Amino acid sequence: MFESYIKLVTGANFNNRFDPTLILRRAADELRALAEWPESIKLILVDDAQELTPAAANLLKVATSRGAELVLIGDPDASTLGFRAADPRAMKNLAEEIAASHSVSVEEIFLQPSHAIRTPAISRVLANVSAQIDTARAGRQRKGLNPDKKLVEQDSAGLEGHLFTQPGAEAAWLARRLRELHLYDKIAWNQMAVVARSREALAKLALDLAHESVPIEIAGANGALRDEFGSKMLLRAADLILGNQSIDASVAIGLLTSPLCGLDSLGLRRLRRALRREELLSDGIRNSDELLAELFKSPGSATTIKSKEGLQVAKFLKNYFEAQKIATDKSNSIEDLLWHLWDSSGLAKSWQELSRGVGEVALQANRNLDAVVSLFAAANRFVERNPDGESKVFITQQLAQILPEDTLALNNKSGSAVRLLTPSGLIGNRFQVVVLPQLIEGVWPNLRPRSSLLGANSLDALLSKRITDLSQPQKSELANELRMLHKAVGAASERLLITATETDDSQASQFFRLILGEIPAPTLHPGSRLTLRGMAATLRKQLLSSENEVAAESAALGLVRLANAKVPGANPETWYGLLEVSSLEPLTELGEKVVVRPSQLESFLKCPLHWFLNAHGASDTTFSANLGSLVHRALELGTEADEQSLWNLVESKWHTLSFESQWLEQAGSRKAKAMIANMVQYLRKFDAAGAQVIGRETNFEFQLGSALIRGQVDRIESYPDGQVMIVDLKTGGKVFTKDEAQNNPQLGLYQLAFENKAFEEQIDLPENASLGGAKLLLIGGDKPTEREQLSLASSETLKNHFENLVETAAQGMSMNSKIFLANVGSHCSNENEYGSCQIHLTKAVSYVG
Repeated sequence: MFESYIKLVTGANFNNRFDPTLILRRAADELRALAEWPESIKLILVDDAQELTPAAANLLKVATSRGAELVLIGDPDASTLGFRAADPRAMKNLAEEIAASHSVSVEEIFLQPSHAIRTPAISRVLANVSAQIDTARAGRQRKGLNPDKKLVEQDSAGLEGHLFTQPGAEAAWLARRLRELHLYDKIAWNQMAVVARSREALAKLALDLAHESVPIEIAGANGALRDEFGSKMLLRAADLILGNQSIDASVAIGLLTSPLCGLDSLGLRRLRRALRREELLSDGIRNSDELLAELFKSPGSATTIKSKEGLQVAKFLKNYFEAQKIATDKSNSIEDLLWHLWDSSGLAKSWQELSRGVGEVALQANRNLDAVVSLFAAANRFVERNPDGESKVFITQQLAQILPEDTLALNNKSGSAVRLLTPSGLIGNRFQVVVLPQLIEGVWPNLRPRSSLLGANSLDALLSKRITDLSQPQKSELANELRMLHKAVGAASERLLITATETDDSQASQFFRLILGEIPAPTLHPGSRLTLRGMAATLRKQLLSSENEVAAESAALGLVRLANAKVPGANPETWYGLLEVSSLEPLTELGEKVVVRPSQLESFLKCPLHWFLNAHGASDTTFSANLGSLVHRALELGTEADEQSLWNLVESKWHTLSFESQWLEQAGSRKAKAMIANMVQYLRKFDAAGAQVIGRETNFEFQLGSALIRGQVDRIESYPDGQVMIVDLKTGGKVFTKDEAQNNPQLGLYQLAFENKAFEEQIDLPENASLGGAKLLLIGGDKPTEREQLSLASSETLKNHFENLVETAAQGMSMNSKIFLANVGSHCSNENEYGSCQIHLTKAVSYVG
């Protein structure tokens, strides 16, 4: 593995790429090579010296060897860069090593804390935290840290802690408290910091606070440019223009619905209909997918479509083909190509306007602009370092880069927003208010061992002489977690706020008790949000419910003022239920087959509206679905009924799942192993019956009336008596009854696929094979359960039933009736159905902040 790493980082793609360690090593080499040391450099001061890495320490050794004097200032208790090999002891070790090389002694000065720089309550917390940390060859700096008990008791405002029963309540309280401190205590937004343990937690907090209209900025780099929305669209478009990928229907749809063109799903559908109409008028036979891909083969291909969508697409295609000309001109660089795509899109103006507000939209707009600026900066560096470099090389590098580029700045742009940081982002910063949310066990502290695969921590400990043998166990991560907590607490000067959520799946961490001295009773924050949007909701409710004309008129005037200020929810034109229906047109062209998927048919039958929302982007992949995919994969690839071999298949992709804490991962692992055990029981019974698997994850497609049925079967089994059984694996907790299985539409469509010979090209059927039916294999419970469905070959009634269901669904899915029915009583209002259609049952006033 090490040889592969060396080969990779010394390859052509890594020319002129430097990480901080390599830069410091090169700087040290340059200092050694100097003929004379500059006389102007006599003294070097290093602040936050507790964060010194080995490479930085080496640079200082070289500098002092050439005559410079050195002053190190730091606090080992506040070290946060352990993940970069920073050692809390390094400051003192370095001073002693340099002093010994010059035959002098180290002069140590311990600066005693002054309570004037932070409140007594925060100082007490700092003292409690530091008492849990080993001294790292220091410790005298803690003397006098603990203030007088009376001062702490009098400081009622310096420390606040709350425990909530729901994550949403925690975010709502935090947003309101920050707003109170800004409005009532006159604390500037940029004097508040929210500190989370990880970047992932910061991203979630950013969305929650933006939703509550709190202006926020995330310090440091965001994701890789290929993953950021604003830069990704430019990279993908440039990649296509440079010829790195052919354009088919899916690629064309991606371009047309990107911000560069700006079509929404409704506009795309109208464009499809217009293209198809022109094709039919010219006696053509191409479908709408082919016609969309055809647009990108010649300039002016959309000029004959005079609708709003046609003009929009024609403008985009004009810019697209102009970009192709720029790309083929050797005198132009990748900067020229990217600038043309960006400038011609007109996004700069609209995104800048959106970024000036607060809320989720402003947050995303700011992030998009940051990504675009970062992309142009990267392109500029590429051109400067590689004047003759090909544009394709830059695009390939960026699309392959999975980590964000290093930045030397903390992105402090406006100075009028709450800062969101990790503990390491606090280096060199202090704030009047520091918030530590999500102090949950397993999240902060995160005691999961680091680098267990490559052993980097053990190697670092050996080289720094903390251990003498690689086989020695490493110390717990608690010390590093405490140092990060110390840094976060110490960054607050006036107020420290801590919060956590306690549910069945999470509990307040030991740090919560360490800071407060106790765990308070959990509460559900019922208070208002203290936002203009909340005020608009309150006035709307007053307008609807008030029987007093004066009060109603006052509410109406208040709404007018808020609407003039463009406060969301204040303008009646945006009120729910008042807008006209956007379209009554069918979703498919006349004569076009409707794609029906077996896995979605039951969803449509339960509630057509729910199916429509999920099929058009209203659904999200859950953890349970991801875990189920891994178990399905094990059943597909497994060749023997052995728990360990099947678990190895699941474990090989376990890293693709994300967990908030270690104990949640352990719970997920136990659940997966239980499903594997159930599956093995079934497979052993299957083997004992002398049966064979003739199909795994088998795709199929066939036509039935106006429907094109397309899907995938988990497993097709052949038994010694010639019977073929179709198996659908279910990993969820739902227990199907025998009647439910007998009428299950998904199994019915699988059987119809067999009856319509949809599997014959994919699998080898035994001679004289007959359909024995289909069954659900349930492995999410305490034991494996089979629920069979009668063979359609032996029941013409059941076969006709499923064929009629398909025809009914095809007509409904195409919206020929101009509506999607909501089954309110049986589905939408049923909490056990978890229907996204429930949003359409929202009352006129649903939000009172």
